[in-house]
Amino acid sequence: MEGGQMSIWRILILSILTVLVLSGCAISIDEPNPQAEPEGEQAGTEQDMKQDEQQTEDEEKTSKNMLTQIFEHFFEPSPEDLRKIDDENAKQLHYLALGDSLTDGVGDEYSQDGFVGRLTDSLQAWPSISDVEIDNRGKRGRRSDQLLKLVKKGHYDEELQNAQLISLTMGGNDVMKVVRQDLFNLKRDAFDKELLAYKERYSKIVAGIRAKNPTVPLLLIGFYNPFSIVTNEANEFDTIITEWNNVIKDIASEDTNACYVSVEDLFDSNKELVYHTDFFHPNAKGYEKMTDRILAAMEQCGMEQKINNEIGFEE
Repeated sequence: MEGGQMSIWRILILSILTVLVLSGCAISIDEPNPQAEPEGEQAGTEQDMKQDEQQTEDEEKTSKNMLTQIFEHFFEPSPEDLRKIDDENAKQLHYLALGDSLTDGVGDEYSQDGFVGRLTDSLQAWPSISDVEIDNRGKRGRRSDQLLKLVKKGHYDEELQNAQLISLTMGGNDVMKVVRQDLFNLKRDAFDKELLAYKERYSKIVAGIRAKNPTVPLLLIGFYNPFSIVTNEANEFDTIITEWNNVIKDIASEDTNACYVSVEDLFDSNKELVYHTDFFHPNAKGYEKMTDRILAAMEQCGMEQKINNEIGFEE
């Protein structure tokens, strides 16, 4: 049946259904008119009347079954209906968030844990997930050398083993350490040298995670240049941040269960008022944009299927 004919049939069926629904969703048999019967002639025996009633009831059931089949054939179940079905099989997700102030949600005036809390809200709407248990280990000022020490010491062993999703933000404070060391005499060589050390530390952090949990889906989230709001012109510091983010991107590309998330462009200005009043951390709107970007990256990386596999959800 071609598209045009199918549309005509749908319209016809909808018209029929509308009439049936308005009339009580049942086809009834007209009652006999006593005045139309010849005088002296009875309407029928009691047994005949019962047979008529049974026949009418059977026809009504047949009509309702027919309507049900038509609805099931031409109308898809609503998301709410699907949700009710999936809720029976939905699983809890253990989400471990590692990182710095971005993971900690610093600057979020609504106290919703930055992107971590917002991402959790989005994940809880997935049919495969009944609820999300968050373990947020983000800490303001944390650098990659500090996190690596914690991973090496086994500080997060249990959390890593139980995690079914891990996100990581790390690098902004490593860059700021170079800035603070010689603020008024910054040289490109200092960033290049630290970048090599950062790449090694970041790789070891991911390796430490994989040693405890080889398959957990990883969200490796980049960072941004907070000084971009000082000037609208591109500067060398933008290039430095891009190079550092490329380290994260390359490490993610080598891991089949990792997904790189770029957020650098979201904070290259404050035209959309994405910065907190400290002009360094995101505000609530900034974290909302980060969350949207994370979800978009997750879709591109096929992370939903990876997470469903991790929690044992069968579609």
